[in-house]
Amino acid sequence: MEELNVLKKFKVAALSDIGLIREGNEDNYGFVTFEGDYPFVCIIADGMGGHLNGELASKIAVEYCQARLRKDLPLENEPQQIKNILNDVIQKANIKVYLASLETPKNKGMGTTLTIAIFYHSSVYIGHIGDSRCYLLRDRYLDCLTIDHTVVHEMIEAGTITEAETYTHPQRHVLTQALGSSGYLKPDIIHMDLQKQDRYLLCSDGLHGYVGENEIENTLAQYNEPDNICEILIDKANKEGGKDNITTIVVLHE
Repeated sequence: MEELNVLKKFKVAALSDIGLIREGNEDNYGFVTFEGDYPFVCIIADGMGGHLNGELASKIAVEYCQARLRKDLPLENEPQQIKNILNDVIQKANIKVYLASLETPKNKGMGTTLTIAIFYHSSVYIGHIGDSRCYLLRDRYLDCLTIDHTVVHEMIEAGTITEAETYTHPQRHVLTQALGSSGYLKPDIIHMDLQKQDRYLLCSDGLHGYVGENEIENTLAQYNEPDNICEILIDKANKEGGKDNITTIVVLHE
């Protein structure tokens, strides 16, 4: 369990669990803090390509984004500049992972999801590729802010399968976008207001693939300490089989 105690406006905790089946943990996460509470950055990545390769891909992505955002983010809330930086960081992280995949045959095909949340005094910015997610609980109502870049999501949009069918569909883990691609990515860049009492959850699909949104909503609403929320959510995922690595970052705004 990692807790950030340097912030006054936020209570933050993160926890990553190997799950019950996997031999290693391909998930990675990280934070970026500055003087004062803003800006504040959370990053989560879920690697793929086999244990060592997936772990390397997600590690490269998180560490590169931390270094770039720490260097380039403005201290003041400048929406267009921040969105441009966020897009550029994701594109460059993609190149970093792709080049690493070419360094040795054992790295071939490795990749990772990437979801970044940047908090300013009155704004939240989200950059997203893949099927990790960012949820917002506001006024006790849960909203998934990100869209999964997956084959099954495209099938839902086309009306060929239902949301319920995604949990057992054989292509549920097939991504349409991920870091490690040779081409230009089209990340989702979101800018929205930050409000008092907002509660955010960033998680890998090891959580949302096994724990329903009603349970996520109830857990975020019921408990007031982020470390408890992380532990409870991960315990729920493991009770559903724990077939994947599970990572959660919980951010409670004042």
